Formats: sequence, structure tokens, C-alpha cells
Amino acid sequence: MKFFEIATLRSYYGALLTEKQNDMLKMHYDEDLSLAEIADIYGVSRQAVADSLAKGEKSLREYDAKLNLINKDKSILKAIEGVETEGQSQDVLDAIAQIKRILED
Repeated sequence: MKFFEIATLRSYYGALLTEKQNDMLKMHYDEDLSLAEIADIYGVSRQAVADSLAKGEKSLREYDAKLNLINKDKSILKAIEGVETEGQSQDVLDAIAQIKRILED
């Protein structure tokens, strides 16, 4: 579950991390590279990679705690899906479809 959680947090807030932290998180969680493999790529120790990953994970969780974008998106999607589409005008249906696309990007 941690892999999915970090990947989701990174998709929302990864741009707020340093480039190196974001890259290391991507390598470790998305590409399944070990600490030793990442350390070799960056020419640092495994401990430096572990520290960078821990700091990046902490930052992602702090951003989410403050901004809460993931839960807001889920709530909006749930509200949209609860809208009765039968009998709605094409403009309303188009707007709903556009909002869904925006939230999925």
C-alpha cells in the first residue's frame, strides 16, 4: 500500500519537492530500484538515499495534510457521479465530462 500511497502523493505534490527527491522517489517506488542502485546512480551512500526518501515522503505527507487535494478531488468526483444525468441538457453533460477530465489529469 505504501508504494501506491507515495505514487499518488507524488503525482499531486511531486513538483513541490526538489528534483533529486522527486527522482529518487520515482526510482524507488515507481521503478522499484533498491537504495544501493539509486546510490550508485547518484554517487552517494545508501544512507543518503534513505534520508532523501524519508525527507521526500515526509514532505509529501505534510503537503497533503495542509492542502488535502486528494480528498477534495475524491469528493468532487463523488458529487459529480451523484448528479442525475438523465434529463440534463447537453451543456450540463459536457460540463460534467470536462470536470472529470480536469480531475483525472
